[in-house]
Amino acid sequence: MKAFAVRTPGSFEALEVPIPTPGYGEVRVRIAACGVCHSDVFTVQNIYPGIVFPRTPGHEIAGSIDALGPGVTGVAVGDRVGVGWHGGHDGTCASCVHGDFITCENLNVSGISYDGGYGTPSTWSPANVLAPIPDGLHLRKPLRLSVPA
Repeated sequence: MKAFAVRTPGSFEALEVPIPTPGYGEVRVRIAACGVCHSDVFTVQNIYPGIVFPRTPGHEIAGSIDALGPGVTGVAVGDRVGVGWHGGHDGTCASCVHGDFITCENLNVSGISYDGGYGTPSTWSPANVLAPIPDGLHLRKPLRLSVPA
């Protein structure tokens, strides 16, 4: 598959990468659209601590589940979902124990902690961070970017 990734901070490259296979508790999401957010600069400019490159930014993903990893329940192939900033929490730190998952000491962020939505056709996500997209909500056609060969 093609991903628009940051191999070296400060620039994007179109890379060929394997289509992800979801692991335990994960799903693969077929990307319909991915928003562009100012915080994607955290990845591009290597501002967020702990980024491992190459990394594909993008944490405003809308799409549908096209594969389930082992142990996934509560969602099904074909479900329309979104993946946002909150890409996972550890459930054990002081913030998590108090229910404040977004300030988890070990917070994962899609597009920063693991590859995000600047790719086609798919990405992966922990199943427990998905936001359902109602059937009545129509997704706009994504902007198609062309990259010189």
